Amino acid sequence: MNSDKQKADQSGNDLVTKGAFALYHAENAHRVAEFKKSKNAEAAIAADFDAYRSRYLRKFKDVFDSLSEQGLTVTRAM
Repeated sequence: MNSDKQKADQSGNDLVTKGAFALYHAENAHRVAEFKKSKNAEAAIAADFDAYRSRYLRKFKDVFDSLSEQGLTVTRAM
């Protein structure tokens, strides 16, 4: 049973990380657009996100929690 909880926690953490990355993209569309012009765009975007990771994880977690309080759920589309 413990492994089921760990999988659920890992899945939830993955969702928060992906949500944080999406929020980063939305709030930094101009930066992402500039990075996309470079040869190694994905690496540049990932490096910039890593610099701000804790900020966007916290922001998305706050949004996630707020939605949960309202009875709404954030899920990953399959």
